[in-house]
Amino acid sequence: MRIKRWMAVTGLVVVVAAVGGFFGFKAYSAKQAEAVSAKAGGKDGKKADPTLALAAVDMATVGPATLVQTLAVAGTVDASKQAVLRSRHAGTATGMVKRAGDKVQAGERLARVDSDELRLRISERDSMLKQTQAQLTVAESNRAQQRSLSDRGFISKAASDSAESGYIVARSAFDSAKTSMDIAKSSLAETVLTAPISGVISKRMVEPGERVGNEMAVFTIIDPTSLEVVVPVAAERVAELKMGQIAKFQLDAGGAQIEGKLSRIIPSTGSAARTVETRFSLPANSAVPAGAFLSGQLQLAQSSAPITIPRAALKIDVNGSYVWVVQDGKAAKKRVKITPNSDQSNPLVPIAEGLVAGATVLTLRGVEPSDGQPVSMPGAPPVPPVATPPATASK
Repeated sequence: MRIKRWMAVTGLVVVVAAVGGFFGFKAYSAKQAEAVSAKAGGKDGKKADPTLALAAVDMATVGPATLVQTLAVAGTVDASKQAVLRSRHAGTATGMVKRAGDKVQAGERLARVDSDELRLRISERDSMLKQTQAQLTVAESNRAQQRSLSDRGFISKAASDSAESGYIVARSAFDSAKTSMDIAKSSLAETVLTAPISGVISKRMVEPGERVGNEMAVFTIIDPTSLEVVVPVAAERVAELKMGQIAKFQLDAGGAQIEGKLSRIIPSTGSAARTVETRFSLPANSAVPAGAFLSGQLQLAQSSAPITIPRAALKIDVNGSYVWVVQDGKAAKKRVKITPNSDQSNPLVPIAEGLVAGATVLTLRGVEPSDGQPVSMPGAPPVPPVATPPATASK
């Protein structure tokens, strides 16, 4: 009996320990599940989105705007009125005092070409002229004598005609020599180089004392009041151009803008690049140097759009275009349709469907918000974090 009582007591203790261990393990498991749920953000395991604090630059209001259609243009500055002064004869350049950058007036003497060849030619022509002049004097005297004798019947008519013929030959030789002399003098006058137009010397290709050849360029003169930008335009865009359209150019990024007016369209297309040359006249007081490269925008047309958004607010995925808007203090994703044939270079995008005037769109860059994520508007008090209710242990 004692043994059986001892065994019964021991069995009871074992049962009580097992039951206590089971309930203790269950309570521990419930606490662990509660901790995991709290870390995950709730019972369902989904983490709560933090409040998105917005600045003024992160938002824009949907509304009407005037859209300006533009075309990117770039080209080199050139002078429509310019001249290249060349030496018509070979020789040595002398008398050069003007340099690149100096102003000149039309007809002003810029240099002289010292040509030994021309001086020798004039000397030769002068000798020939004197010789033919002497021969002409003799022929004139002989003709007068023969005419007098013929009139009195002392010589035959044939002799008189021979004297007349000799005179004609002498006269022709003299006239030819005189013409050659005039040509030589004219050539010598061409050795003095004078400015053909008023303007500024943009280039001097010869230094004093250098040898120049026939038709060699010595000076380039431009009229700074006739500057224009030579811009190649794609052939398919030429139909959009109209004389008088204004383009705003810049010499460098952030520099002052210079307006150019479309003044000429050259009616020919480059065979390789398929572009048409256009020219934009610059103001007469423009300080842009010839040869500078300018870039800018040409205004083609403008139109009014009732619903527009900044291009930074527009997003695109495989399903089309969408934007993020603020609704009831939360970010919401909305699908939109862009107006057909909109200018891709314009900072504003016209919207055909999906938005109404007055709506607030987000212009965030980089990571996008979540649909339904709470947002804090500029100037509003900070939104307190949403407290996660404690998880209840399962019974």
